[in-house]
Amino acid sequence: MRRVLVTRPEPGASETAARLAEMGFEPLVLPLTETVPLHAAIHAEAVDVVAVTSPNAIRHAPQSVFDALKGKPVYAVGRRTGDAARAAGLHVVDDEAGDAERLSRRIDAAFAAPCHVTVLCGQVRRDVLETRLMEAGHRPRLIEIYDTLPLEPSDAAVQSLIGDRPVDDVLLYSANGAVQLARLMARSGVGKKLAAATYYCLSERIAEALGPDVAKTARIADFPAEDRLLLLLKT
Repeated sequence: MRRVLVTRPEPGASETAARLAEMGFEPLVLPLTETVPLHAAIHAEAVDVVAVTSPNAIRHAPQSVFDALKGKPVYAVGRRTGDAARAAGLHVVDDEAGDAERLSRRIDAAFAAPCHVTVLCGQVRRDVLETRLMEAGHRPRLIEIYDTLPLEPSDAAVQSLIGDRPVDDVLLYSANGAVQLARLMARSGVGKKLAAATYYCLSERIAEALGPDVAKTARIADFPAEDRLLLLLKT
């Protein structure tokens, strides 16, 4: 049975582990980042459309945010984000973008500039979405819902999880997680256990964060969604 290391934060890590177990893999859950709420507040301002960049932006948002945005058209970056937004009572009209670049294009295609875009996002992020929206003449307003913090598992914790058998595959969902994994691999005891693993990444940028040696052999999903990543793992 192939052993697959899951590095994403909880609760997504356990959700992925359950999917892997159903597929016949042995999941090893080792979150390398965690998300924490920022207790964001939202004020009365014009809102034409809402953009949501991660399920964490829904998971950590207070009810006051949902109340303020009720009935507004929501563009979610992907299906999992869209499902989370629907469960929170938001009106999701599009959840097929896959990444921030495509998300900005879909909003621009649907709304004439200038339009007021409320963006529910994390504090640690790239500025692609807001930059592209502004370049298209729109007016994004960022509501930072959560922060992403690094986790540094001890050698003892890694040993307890992995044991003496090598890891076959590693799943990586973010550049932040990849940076943390690269640091982990620099520790000799951990690096040896991951030396023969195949690395599966949601994007090339994530693979690049692992460092040039690992990035050369990393496998990249053809679309930044977990379903495509797990499909790649099966092939």
